[in-house]
Amino acid sequence: MELQGEVLAIFDTINAIHVKMDAEEAEKWRKDERVEHVEQDLLITLLATQNNPGWALDRIDDITMTPTLNNTYNYNKTGAGRTIYVLDSGLDLRIPQVAAEFGGRAQIVWDVNYSGGYPTPSWWGADCNGHGTAITSVIAGNTKGVAKGASLKIAKVTAGCTFPLNNDPVRLSHIVTALNWIAFNTPAGTIVNLSNGIQPGGCGPVYHSGLDNAVKAAHNNGIIVVVAAANDGCNTANFSPTHIPEAFVVGGTIKDKILSHGKDERHPDSRTGTNVSTFAPGFGISTLNQNGSPILANGTSLSTAILSGIFALACQSAAPFCDNLTTAAPAYADLRNTGVIGTVTDPGGATMSGATSRFIPQRW
Repeated sequence: MELQGEVLAIFDTINAIHVKMDAEEAEKWRKDERVEHVEQDLLITLLATQNNPGWALDRIDDITMTPTLNNTYNYNKTGAGRTIYVLDSGLDLRIPQVAAEFGGRAQIVWDVNYSGGYPTPSWWGADCNGHGTAITSVIAGNTKGVAKGASLKIAKVTAGCTFPLNNDPVRLSHIVTALNWIAFNTPAGTIVNLSNGIQPGGCGPVYHSGLDNAVKAAHNNGIIVVVAAANDGCNTANFSPTHIPEAFVVGGTIKDKILSHGKDERHPDSRTGTNVSTFAPGFGISTLNQNGSPILANGTSLSTAILSGIFALACQSAAPFCDNLTTAAPAYADLRNTGVIGTVTDPGGATMSGATSRFIPQRW
């Protein structure tokens, strides 16, 4: 039987293809003995909202069991020599305030909206909604970032932005395409920031083998894949890719209990679960919008950005180790081991249950 469909992409690392077809044709594929599995592409969600106030950098340099806020961010390393891929809504380096935040360290490397050659159009990689700029600024911005010397490769995975009022949908296939390329073309020790994920309006389960396998393929080539837990209070075990150990999953905290009790507190919106590697500041984070103006933003997207920055500092400090990874698992384990156990509580200050009370500070 001849199978029909338009091949949109070939994912070599996971032995899969992305094909456009109708439901009737999909059923034919599903029944064909040559096809192992068929699953529908999905829309996924960018995981941050813009809101108020700024304290994250102040918090992450405190390595004690009873952290305080002292209005300073102390660091010895900048992440220089490390590369971070940001798979998000883009970054508009035509805007002087945005370009200045990265000092030539940021580069647009892919835009899902453009498949042509060079020269690229003026809107190449532009950020419509601000999510990508906010995340990238927290990872490695000069004034807002953790790793102020890291190199940034921006892959715009949201559809649209060539005209006003676009909603910027992002499909799982966009993420898989980017991860497939990264797994084949980047060296061990590269860091990938995935501040987006499946957030369907319920607690699942929702699994997608294509996304899981793409994360696994990158991880198994020594690529560090840092993933947002997401913002609906559910369990990370019920979603792709946060249910697999090849994703380094980050939940989000707020500052409320730091001031009163010297504790970090998981925000009620942050997902929890044994799959969460660590918690990090994620709500009320000082960053920039798509125009380069200061804002405050919320979500585990920001927590993930902080850990991507911390990975860059750690790998700068231990470059031979990171550069010789055969899988990312040893890097995950070593960074977890630098964490402080017991400082993160559940909402309201209750003892954490269902997840490890771990906070990984910036020790470099």
